[in-house]
Amino acid sequence: MSNELEKGTLWKKVVDTTQRAIDNKSLLTIETLSYNIRQQGLNFTVRVAENIKRKREHKRVEPDFNPFLPPEAALTVCDISPSHIAVLNKFNVVEHHLLIVTRQFESQQSLLTMADFSALCHCLPEYPSLGFYNAGEDAGASQKHKHLQMVPLPLYGETEPFPFSTVFAKQSETDTISQLTQLPFKHTFCCLPEGLFENPNLASNHCHHLYHKMLKQLEIARLTGSKEQHHSTPYNLLITRQWMLLVPRTTECWQKISVNAMAYVGSLFVMNQEGLKRLEEIGPVNLLQAVSQ
Repeated sequence: MSNELEKGTLWKKVVDTTQRAIDNKSLLTIETLSYNIRQQGLNFTVRVAENIKRKREHKRVEPDFNPFLPPEAALTVCDISPSHIAVLNKFNVVEHHLLIVTRQFESQQSLLTMADFSALCHCLPEYPSLGFYNAGEDAGASQKHKHLQMVPLPLYGETEPFPFSTVFAKQSETDTISQLTQLPFKHTFCCLPEGLFENPNLASNHCHHLYHKMLKQLEIARLTGSKEQHHSTPYNLLITRQWMLLVPRTTECWQKISVNAMAYVGSLFVMNQEGLKRLEEIGPVNLLQAVSQ
């Protein structure tokens, strides 16, 4: 039996597994209300949790607990490659939120490998989606076991793919690493060639090469450990079929508001109405600047 993803099958597998997980109560969706905030010409969507208590009640507290070894059977979608599998995010805010997980333990602080990009680049062409990686706890990672993530676009059923869509849509020059003047935090950005993902193997090589160039431009060094290469600075990587964005981080949260990769396309999450009020007072742009380099 093949352990590689069959082209054109991922979306149906995600949808079918989601429905089964809902039916047997394995999927514990965090219900949210949506609010919009605008600052410095940027539109933000803020999701406010209504049932975050459920996540706390179900979350395992053992310090060494690894939800991916093995992953929960009811949440396991399919094989992707010899090195990665697809698993649903148990506590999802976005519907059909997928995790791309290494079969064997690798650290979430280790650099992305060709195998990681191969798994991601075989999944991204399957349906409109945003892939991302929270490189370490200070970048918003909640698990130590390496996993990339992928959410369908548009987010939350909105008409635009994500709140910062207009910022990214203005860019067209491919393979040139640059900065977007509207994004008020340190980052590197690069457009990808049209049609690149028609060949996932070519896409994974191309994106892996760009990833290392972006790290180098941001002066994020490789630190060699006993088995893996780690990064010197936490960061968030975001990728679609059209572009890549890499943002170095300083801390996971500010003013009790946590930030992960999705914040850098304008999607924020707070745990309650108090968090929303605090975010409105400090401003989402100020939040991103506080947690980014």
